[in-house]
Amino acid sequence: MPPTVPAPAEAAPVDAGALRRWAGAALAVLGRHREEIDALNVFPIADSDTGTNMYLTFEAACRALDDRLAAPGPGPSVPEALQALAHGALLGARGNSGVILSQLLRGAATARYTGSAVDGAALAAGLAAAAELAYDAVARPATGTILTVATAAAESASAAAAAIGELAAGRRGAAAAATGGGSRDASARAAAGMHERPAPLTANDSLAYVAQAAAAGAREALGHTTEQLDVLRRAGVVDAGGLGLVVILETLAAYTGGVDPRGAYRQRRLVAGGARVVEAAPSSRPEPEFEVIYLVEASENAVAELRRDLDEFCERGGGDSLVVVGGEGLWRVHVHVDDAGYPIEAGIGAGRLRDITVTHLPSHTAPHAELPATAAGAGATAAAPAPRPTRVVVAVAYGEGIAALLAEAGAHVLRATVERPPSAADFERAVAATRAAEVVLLPNDAETIVVAAAVAERLSAAGSPPIRVASVPAKVTVQGIAALAVHEPNRRFDADVVAMTAAAGATRYGAIEVAVTEAWTMAGVCRPGQVLGHVENDVALIEDDQAAAAVAVLERMLSAGGEMVTLVVGDDARPGMSESVADRLRERHPVVDVVVYEGGQTGYPLLIGVE
Repeated sequence: MPPTVPAPAEAAPVDAGALRRWAGAALAVLGRHREEIDALNVFPIADSDTGTNMYLTFEAACRALDDRLAAPGPGPSVPEALQALAHGALLGARGNSGVILSQLLRGAATARYTGSAVDGAALAAGLAAAAELAYDAVARPATGTILTVATAAAESASAAAAAIGELAAGRRGAAAAATGGGSRDASARAAAGMHERPAPLTANDSLAYVAQAAAAGAREALGHTTEQLDVLRRAGVVDAGGLGLVVILETLAAYTGGVDPRGAYRQRRLVAGGARVVEAAPSSRPEPEFEVIYLVEASENAVAELRRDLDEFCERGGGDSLVVVGGEGLWRVHVHVDDAGYPIEAGIGAGRLRDITVTHLPSHTAPHAELPATAAGAGATAAAPAPRPTRVVVAVAYGEGIAALLAEAGAHVLRATVERPPSAADFERAVAATRAAEVVLLPNDAETIVVAAAVAERLSAAGSPPIRVASVPAKVTVQGIAALAVHEPNRRFDADVVAMTAAAGATRYGAIEVAVTEAWTMAGVCRPGQVLGHVENDVALIEDDQAAAAVAVLERMLSAGGEMVTLVVGDDARPGMSESVADRLRERHPVVDVVVYEGGQTGYPLLIGVE
């Protein structure tokens, strides 16, 4: 459907914070539909990971923006925030779709934005730059892919912005309707999905309007991808990467239109009708054996030569799916090849390589799950499902109560203290003790996340016998609890890890702490015995009473919305404090669910999670 004409409204500033809120919403919606997107993945390799790769890439982008927002000094402008998103996506790009997504974000960051005056024209310019840069990054772009969808979104956005510009400039008069110019204007309106002349627009009205036009254009183009690419036509599906981009753009349209996209998409199926997802028919040539991805620090000239070299290598039959993205001295190279050594050696000749990943594609190619819709034919015999490997979650516990809670939820508990957090050796011993083929690590501490991630990478690469280990970046215990709540051992390993990561990331956290010395904080100077209220990583307030501090922290956290509050009570909590806080919360926010656990942790009388 074409976008509806926006009504006049008071414009709210569009700043880096607003950009991060949209990105967070887009990440949540992308995670919710990740498995559906994975099921459509038949191009360029039918390995059922496009949704997962786009989610993990966008998650890395959001983390980079979080780091930029938390950095000391003035907050970033919109261009700087977009650059942070693009840089994070470049560093964390996964797979062909993730690499292209990182280039789309980089292109969007090159458009001209002026502080809070981000309007429809700026969005249209950003989408146009994104599509152009992404096309340039792909050695042999195909029609019917994410690139096609990105181009259609940019064209629809540009048409909408142009039509709005004509109206705003007063260049349309009654006399023009009867002339050739009127016909031209009508064509522009039709291309933008406009059927009536809208009321005067504020900057944010035009932003929402152009975002709706871009999303509508992207969705329409997505529907045509099945006809444009043979492999999609044979499988009867739309392009998976294109669908991921539609999710991001439709989330932007909902967000700028004043709708919370996380709720709007909660029960929505993205693929219209009862589309059946099947395995793609074999292509005329064998698929390459390896996917090679790496970062290279090099000059533009050296990368241009590297790209020519790899392009010629692919042209000679050595591989395909070559994508080179990045800029300003740092580039991400992605290619599918039979000889994994060749692109790596070529990269070494161009500059300094890092973050090298080589994936054996056939071992990651799996049959596609079916979206609702097909019944086996009469007399068909279903193959017995392969037995699932044993999967264990290793969760770090700071406190006896927390250890019991995590164990009750089915986790293998790794005990730790604030003074003695787990080391890499501790994690490795815990993984070995599980004797499982698949292990998920929950570090439950911001400082331990890097250790857990490094252990997961090392054990997965060198495990004997083979083992798959992944780390969920849970920064605090309440995020670990949220991740465990959605853990499903019967899901595919990657799907389970992504679901747990999404649940942890969607849980905002806070705490109260009793000051032991006089000190300067972000909330002012505290005295010994006063209670500090933490929101995420900052001291947000100082109170004289634990319950008062906890309630104040919760009010701040719930101002951004929330459906469930988790309270984990520590050893230093005042008697009756948690009950008082829970009662006050139920009184002020009756629709919010409250769960209280006895954690027994030291240092923090109360840990707080808001989902």
